[in-house]
Amino acid sequence: MLIIDFLSNVRSLNLGTMPNNFLITGRPGSGKTSVIEGAVEILRDRGLKPGGLYCPEVREGGQRLGFKMVDLMTGEERILAHIDQPTGPQVSKYRVNVGNVDAMSELAIGRALREADFIVIDEIAPMEMHSEGFRRVVLTALDSSKPLLAVIHQRTATGFIGAVKSRPDVRLFEVIPSNRAKLPGQLAELIAGVLPRG
Repeated sequence: MLIIDFLSNVRSLNLGTMPNNFLITGRPGSGKTSVIEGAVEILRDRGLKPGGLYCPEVREGGQRLGFKMVDLMTGEERILAHIDQPTGPQVSKYRVNVGNVDAMSELAIGRALREADFIVIDEIAPMEMHSEGFRRVVLTALDSSKPLLAVIHQRTATGFIGAVKSRPDVRLFEVIPSNRAKLPGQLAELIAGVLPRG
């Protein structure tokens, strides 16, 4: 059932009782990663420690060659997918380095589960679905008591991604032009609100 949160002027799905998993979706170029980055910066300024991973583009000469995975706590990087990757599952024009995805997922998200105040995953998308390790550690993060802030693929509604979206402990926000500027602050408040008060 679709529930629209008029108070915060965002589109929200699956409002469970006190969800602590906050997922961002939207069209390509809608500003999903910028929203995540803004929320993380606000929470860092409050003294809270993020952990997890994000997957920025690899560019050269203005051309996108692939994507890499970066550990938010250590800065360690590995290639997620690349046009010159010789082997691995193909997604669009890129081949996925499944070994790197397995390793970085376990390292970065595992470290976040142990040491961070909240977990960040950018993003839960078809490339990452080729990694059993990624799927496993995402489920561990979703089941954790720590807040999770993640980007999730918009168009996929079945399989692992569809199951994540339909969880009762998930709150899903769609980034649209009218809410993009407000969402970082709103998400930061939601995450701070479910953290233990100390």
